[in-house]
Amino acid sequence: MKSTIKIYLLSIVGVFSVMSCVPLKESIYLQGDMAINLEDLEGQYKIDKADYLVKPNDLLYIRVTSLDDRSSAFLNNESGYNAMAGNAMSASLLGYRVGLDGAIDYPFLGKIYVAGLSLQEVAEKVELAASKFIDQSGAIVKLLNDHVTVMGEVKSPGRFLMNSEEISILEAVALSGDMTDFANRKRIRLIRKDGETPQMIVIDTTDEKIMFSPYFYLKPGDIVYVEPRRLKQWNLTAIPLGLAMSVVSASILVYSLMLR
Repeated sequence: MKSTIKIYLLSIVGVFSVMSCVPLKESIYLQGDMAINLEDLEGQYKIDKADYLVKPNDLLYIRVTSLDDRSSAFLNNESGYNAMAGNAMSASLLGYRVGLDGAIDYPFLGKIYVAGLSLQEVAEKVELAASKFIDQSGAIVKLLNDHVTVMGEVKSPGRFLMNSEEISILEAVALSGDMTDFANRKRIRLIRKDGETPQMIVIDTTDEKIMFSPYFYLKPGDIVYVEPRRLKQWNLTAIPLGLAMSVVSASILVYSLMLR
């Protein structure tokens, strides 16, 4: 009888231990020893980053500049740009939408075809068009629809503005509050639309080699979906540790009473 009770108690303790723990190794990003041998690895790895290419329906912020601001004022909506600084809605209204034909319609400069060009190449093209009206002109071009979406097993899923021209998949996860205990860090789905056909790539964030992947840095419009681990099917890690300890304590008390 006593041996049966002992086995019962040990089974309870074992089950709750498994239910309340997630293996540490499965929670660590960028595993490996590459950081130890960076000098030895110099030249063996190259981060493959491609410039973002403008596509139809993109929204562009464009401002023409010159040595004399008054010379370029007629090409810019100065009051609108000042209001845009603190108002996202104003930014969407004042931006230049790339049409299905791949062109923007810029006042005084006419149609400028920008699809398939990098932001720097668009700036150069606008600068060339503006040079017909003003000397020593320049242009600033930024993307206004620069957002990424993070969903799935993260603490705060949502749509996030890219706060810099490039953002890594780990930075995007950090913006969403990091992954939950249920997250499968070895299966992160990246959904990207290049051209007409969307791509879906599965990324293992525990593998440090992703830092040299063309998918490590996100592009505007990317969707990151964090898959759940199988553990969530039984909702095991959701059991509070305090509850588990209470059950164990109660079992020990019952065992002690039965021995009397």
